[in-house]
Amino acid sequence: MPVLRQDKEQKSEKRQLLRSFWFLFNVGWYVALSLVVPTLIGLWLDAPERLNSRPLCTLIGFVTGTMVAGYGLYRMLRQFIKEQKVMDVKKNSIKEQDSE
Repeated sequence: MPVLRQDKEQKSEKRQLLRSFWFLFNVGWYVALSLVVPTLIGLWLDAPERLNSRPLCTLIGFVTGTMVAGYGLYRMLRQFIKEQKVMDVKKNSIKEQDSE
């Protein structure tokens, strides 16, 4: 039985590591796209044939993207921390059952 328990713990650790990498990957893309898309829209609007208000719309797009990225990052981190706490509680309860 101890060998099976060790295998299960190793799989759990690998799964946790993969979840962390996946989270970082998602955060990176979210922040990048949140900044780039509104900035490019502002740049497009600033063209001489459209609003010709260079660099006003670009700056507005960048500031909007920054706020969206910040709020989204806050929500993602809050959810991730909440999931980590739940997993820690489960892990501790399993350890307590094993020690009894």
